[in-house]
Amino acid sequence: MAQPANLLNKIYVVQQQTKTLLVTVKTSEGAPASLNGAKLYMTVRDKVGGNIVIVKTTDDDISITCADDGQATITLTTIDTDIPTGCYVYDVFVEYPQTSPPIRHPVVKHAELIMEPAITDFSL
Repeated sequence: MAQPANLLNKIYVVQQQTKTLLVTVKTSEGAPASLNGAKLYMTVRDKVGGNIVIVKTTDDDISITCADDGQATITLTTIDTDIPTGCYVYDVFVEYPQTSPPIRHPVVKHAELIMEPAITDFSL
């Protein structure tokens, strides 16, 4: 059964736009979570359980900007956003790989990414 989308974290992106997303990871109590030694992952799919269209990690366009305050940025490049218009789903996870087994928590789950058409033709 499909899960309802997380409307609080809906993202609107225009095709071939560079988009920087600001992320703050928080504990279950709402305090900033330490990102020291952590990895972040973002996955965008065409539907829940569907084809992956964008993958970002701390090795690829996710930067931890202030580990002690749980802050990071995710950069979607023009290559990432050169996908068909429509509604996609995404999530963001934090992983602490130094534990065995690694601890993983969702930061954003079942959220929507809306890809809108660009008016400008960048191929001119």
